[in-house]
Amino acid sequence: MQFTEALELFTCTLATERDRPDVHASMLDLAQPDTINEVSAQIRQALARGERVWMTADLHLGHTNIIQYCNRPFTDAAQMNERLVAQTRKVKDDEWLVIVGDLAMGDHDAATALVRRIPGRKVLVLGNHDLTRAGKCRYLNERAEDRRRPLFEAVVPFLFWQDSLGQNVFVSHYPSTVDYPLPRILNYHGHLHRQVVPHTDSIHFVNVGWDVTQGLVCL
Repeated sequence: MQFTEALELFTCTLATERDRPDVHASMLDLAQPDTINEVSAQIRQALARGERVWMTADLHLGHTNIIQYCNRPFTDAAQMNERLVAQTRKVKDDEWLVIVGDLAMGDHDAATALVRRIPGRKVLVLGNHDLTRAGKCRYLNERAEDRRRPLFEAVVPFLFWQDSLGQNVFVSHYPSTVDYPLPRILNYHGHLHRQVVPHTDSIHFVNVGWDVTQGLVCL
């Protein structure tokens, strides 16, 4: 899979989702080939070296209503926030952690403070709730508390690489349920919370969302 193919797949995927014109336009604006190619290559190389790469999605930090919507085992948002952040302590500072969208909802400053406590080389693959309705992503300009390291290594709409089995890996918040001619696509995604998409002849879906895994996925 090349960048142009991954971008086409992502564009087709957006077209299958509920119309969010400003949000989706901003996602496409952030589909910068240099950034996506570099981060995708670094993650592929880390996996080839046998290093751990972690994924999760749909944390919804600060979102009280998600507890009832998804039957999460927490009494309130404060407890949920602390438990979810605590689960990330297994990630080492030099390991990659890919958050596949919908990181938080509600107070942006409070969410940012929580993300600063999460270790690892964090990448945010944008979900619809990571942008305002006007399409603004405030995570783009956030810096770490020491002002030397960004909150995220990158904020991107998708990632892609080829794994050791020769499969084309595509990472996107929305599951890519489009009929695309590339063979053997492994699609890590979020967005659906407790729902699992059945595999097709060409795409194997892995929902890395917290409401499926109740933890982090280690690739």
